Amino acid sequence: MQQTIAERRRRAEAQLQDYERSLAEIRSSAGQGANSRALQLQHARLIEKARAELASLDAEQARH
Repeated sequence: MQQTIAERRRRAEAQLQDYERSLAEIRSSAGQGANSRALQLQHARLIEKARAELASLDAEQARH
């Protein structure tokens, strides 16, 4: 079970890093148009979801 949690955590951490990197690229290269704001909001939501997944995995690991 621990290996499964560890694998899921690595996957979630990789996703979080990808989302954060993408958001930084959007912010640095995009203008202030509605599309840019929509992409930033979408990535912010993905980041929050990935962080919630990591917190859930931490809680699950603490129970075992």
